[in-house]
Amino acid sequence: MQLTRRGYAVVGIVLVAEVFAITYGARALNAVAAPALVALLASVVQLWRSEPPAAERDTVPAGFPGDTREVTVEVSGSGVALIEETVPDGLAAEGATVEATLPTTVSYSLTCVERGRHKLGPLDVRVRDILGLVETTYSAGSTTRVVVYPPVYQVAGRDVIVRHVLDRSEVERQEFDSLREYVPGDPLRDVHWKSTAKAQDEIFVTEFADNRVEDDDLVVAATADAGAVDEMAAAAASVVVMALDAGLSVELRIPEQTVPLGRGEEHRRRLLGALAVTNTDFTSPFKSYALPDGAVEDADVVIRGSSDGVTVTFGTDDRTFEEITVSRENPLTNRGVES
Repeated sequence: MQLTRRGYAVVGIVLVAEVFAITYGARALNAVAAPALVALLASVVQLWRSEPPAAERDTVPAGFPGDTREVTVEVSGSGVALIEETVPDGLAAEGATVEATLPTTVSYSLTCVERGRHKLGPLDVRVRDILGLVETTYSAGSTTRVVVYPPVYQVAGRDVIVRHVLDRSEVERQEFDSLREYVPGDPLRDVHWKSTAKAQDEIFVTEFADNRVEDDDLVVAATADAGAVDEMAAAAASVVVMALDAGLSVELRIPEQTVPLGRGEEHRRRLLGALAVTNTDFTSPFKSYALPDGAVEDADVVIRGSSDGVTVTFGTDDRTFEEITVSRENPLTNRGVES
């Protein structure tokens, strides 16, 4: 418990009143100092008798860099309080500091910034008495973890997987799936000339749905030098999401763990969650973030990150991540993922 600036002002008034009392008599002390001391004592008693505040928050859904979440925290207690959320690096908050009378509900906007598992909270609650003369600070509520996935970009790779990884001649060219921008390596026969003519300065190609790969498995292995783990994680996330969208069962191998084969929304979240936290504590720029021996040899897709960039190997086909990325400016964020 400590005095506020207003409380120090009251103490100053009492001291001045004491000087006046010594100089001009006890009447000044009774008229000014006594009420001030009573107010100060009442404030201390009020704050001392008040119950410590408590806070209860809901779970914050996982997100991608740039995603925004609305966070609501119920704060109990009494008195006037300055409430401030503890927001770590990797997250950004707007409106997370408020002044209110307890009990209250605090709502603010939380933005995901960097990949990782971030600890949000507890609240710093600075409670003042009703006169604002004394205050005390509490740490209220538990912490919660906020998972930020790596960014997911649209990549051109379904045809490559079918031809080079699954040993198929080509994707069935009967069921239209989507249009996307042309990237080097796309066959010219897939160019959608009508859309390309309308766009004038851009080339679009057609992607066809492949209904034959529903029973196929894909093993993705990812490794990186220490300074390229974020780029590796983004590349791996983009490839596994593309593979799941193609109907494949996907296994992911990264240095800390292996996510077994699976498909569906829950498996998608497991894959992205593993890539969200991979190597987040690895800081040495002189070491490699490597897989165990044998983990790469039988993988269908191998992703390697280095200071020169990220390389994606489909079977015997080596490409840089930039070459297979349709757009790096507009990540797909929560495309196909329900947090």
